[in-house]
Amino acid sequence: MGKKHRNRINAPKKNNHIPKEALEAEHNAHAKENSAQNRKNGPGNHI
Repeated sequence: MGKKHRNRINAPKKNNHIPKEALEAEHNAHAKENSAQNRKNGPGNHI
């Protein structure tokens, strides 16, 4: 095994609180991602 990544081990605990706006923005991004499948030759077009 190689050296451990010190920044991973000694990193301060991340703040997991997500503001409501960020959650809504992420939700909208996923909706756009799914609607992209309707484009010609879009992702997931081959069956």
